[in-house]
Amino acid sequence: MAGKEKPENGKLKVGFYNVTGCAGCLLSVIYTEGDFLEFSQQVDIVSFPFIKEKNDDEQELDVAFIEGVVVTKADEETVKKIRERSKMVVALGACAHLGNIPALAKMKKSEDLEYLKYKKEDFNMDREGGPAPLHTLIKIDYTLPGCPPDRDEIRQFMKYLLLGKTFRNYNDPVCVECKLRNNGCLLDQGKICLGPIIAGGCKAVCPSGGLKCYGCRGFVQGIDKEFDGYFRIMEDKGFSLDDVKRALETFMAIDAHKVLDEKFAQYQLNRKAREESYE
Repeated sequence: MAGKEKPENGKLKVGFYNVTGCAGCLLSVIYTEGDFLEFSQQVDIVSFPFIKEKNDDEQELDVAFIEGVVVTKADEETVKKIRERSKMVVALGACAHLGNIPALAKMKKSEDLEYLKYKKEDFNMDREGGPAPLHTLIKIDYTLPGCPPDRDEIRQFMKYLLLGKTFRNYNDPVCVECKLRNNGCLLDQGKICLGPIIAGGCKAVCPSGGLKCYGCRGFVQGIDKEFDGYFRIMEDKGFSLDDVKRALETFMAIDAHKVLDEKFAQYQLNRKAREESYE
């Protein structure tokens, strides 16, 4: 396993699961095509309801991949049970990682969302606490971020699992990938973009198409000091903190506001200190 020794006897026991979601991230795993076929031949896929008719939901697992956001009480029970019987859990995609669009429900009045609810007795969206990414409920060992995850990153992760090597996510900002592709900066074009504070690994697919970075891969890890510079740039370009918040809400509704409020408060303190030092 990534960062751990393979089992002494037999193949790695692997499971693929989804809670509330579109199954697009599981499709991304399958769409690695020959790589997934090779992977499936070298491990024991205990459960993959999306493509397998017979699945074992009781056997202990070496690795569990979980796609989707926890929306129902059944979802919560499912992910907790998977965690209990798995040595390693991988959050697959932006819903599992960040909460994604379903997490916007936490920022809306419940009556405004009635039209979105399934009219089924066995589908109860009234889980206490509302929609939640996996890390708020269970321990996550690895994350394959994105909406959907990058197929090359999935390929690399599967290879690392088979080799027993430690996997590390790409952690340079999207801006680095834009530069590698000679993209013009959207901020210079008067468009809001989150690239300076969002982890790349997506090949800058949105900015390369002239679209802003929406933050589907989450904040770059360890960039606390960089927020100060980012807010200064955004103010220079005429964007407010609320503009940045709205851009981040699509994929990071749960964490974005808290993080940005804290970072912006520090930025204001730093700016005040700079102004006073000039006097």
